[in-house]
Amino acid sequence: MNHVKQVNEVKTPIRIENTKCPSITRRSLLIRGTFFSSSIFFCLPRNTEAKDKRIQKAEALTENIFQSIFKIIGGPGNEYQKRKGLVKLFEKYADVPIIARAVLGSPWRQLNSVERANFIAAFRQYLAKKYIAQFSEFLGAKMMIERSRDSGSKAGIMVETRLLMPGSSPIKVGWQVSDATGKFKMIDVKIEEISLLTTERGEIRNQLSKEGGSISRLSTALLNY
Repeated sequence: MNHVKQVNEVKTPIRIENTKCPSITRRSLLIRGTFFSSSIFFCLPRNTEAKDKRIQKAEALTENIFQSIFKIIGGPGNEYQKRKGLVKLFEKYADVPIIARAVLGSPWRQLNSVERANFIAAFRQYLAKKYIAQFSEFLGAKMMIERSRDSGSKAGIMVETRLLMPGSSPIKVGWQVSDATGKFKMIDVKIEEISLLTTERGEIRNQLSKEGGSISRLSTALLNY
């Protein structure tokens, strides 16, 4: 699997003092240049390393999710067993509570803890049912990581990949992962720039409207999807 590494450019300001300069020789320039370069080398890696480690964790999570999804979908078992496997996968690797709150929007604030828990559970089941069929279209694909961008905020890291499909053009897939809750988890997937989060926000709000604004009836509808 090929990785395109990020280059983090750091510019260090040079302080110029108004002092008398000693005579400069070729040898002194070489010595000073070596010392200055070494100083930068030993000072820079801390921030760079920290960022690289975050990106490495995000990419490792993405690879794990990708492999796990297709191991479940392409493995033995009936649809119910596969759906159950995806539910466990989402519990482990996806921040479903964050996604559920985002797609529901303002009605979320009006729910008590029990109603929120019921909606999250129903939404997780709904995602598993819906995306078994969609992910099945990518069976046999290999994933290549192209680059990763760290937003430095709660939005987390976007891991940009290509799915290499046998007999068809590559598919661009972006995996948004965030550690806002203390551990890296997936919060969105973009397939050819189409966001799962944005798509589901429209779907869920339309369904809520059909259910007369009732979150209880919405949760039942999601379970029966």
